[in-house]
Amino acid sequence: MFKDPFVVLGLDDTATQADVQAAYEKLRDEYRNEIHLEGDGGKHAAKKLSELEEAYHEAMDKLSKGAEIKGVYDHVAALLKSRKYDEAQSALDKISERGAEWHYYQSAVYHGKGWYYEAKAQLDMAIGMDPENQKYKDTLERMKAHSADPMGNGAGQQQSGAPRGGYDTYENMDRRRGASAGDCCASLICADCCCECMGGDLIRCC
Repeated sequence: MFKDPFVVLGLDDTATQADVQAAYEKLRDEYRNEIHLEGDGGKHAAKKLSELEEAYHEAMDKLSKGAEIKGVYDHVAALLKSRKYDEAQSALDKISERGAEWHYYQSAVYHGKGWYYEAKAQLDMAIGMDPENQKYKDTLERMKAHSADPMGNGAGQQQSGAPRGGYDTYENMDRRRGASAGDCCASLICADCCCECMGGDLIRCC
């Protein structure tokens, strides 16, 4: 249909499924009473009733799909908090509509794996699609802070071979990384940043 289903129902796009159901039942009863009118009145009511049925099903489909996607993102967030990054990636791969929120969670997966350059690129895409989203902007600031000074050695220092801005690819970091206590600390701090993005806190003092 060409008309916005929520407009047909007398609602806006913030309506819930309960709102849609209530509006549908109210209008359906009105049109059913008018459908028995003679002449144009009955014809108009029959047309509006048909339009209402179509709007109702379309609005419910949209809301159901939105709730389903939100449920997937909630699941991804839980996996990230548990540091199950491969499982989180698998869940993201099943989402076909890849808007700003998808890129936000993809950034969190990459960040959790230590792919900081790729994580920032995904977060930049999310912000580009939804520039007014404060959650995305706050996450970027936290990511910059952790990446610029992951070891607490001063914001101006940079490891040899790392790209400007403190972001690096997983491959480059893997070549430079040794099994030191400092590296373990850095990994924990980065994981904590990812958890903070999802509303959790792995290291309470950071």
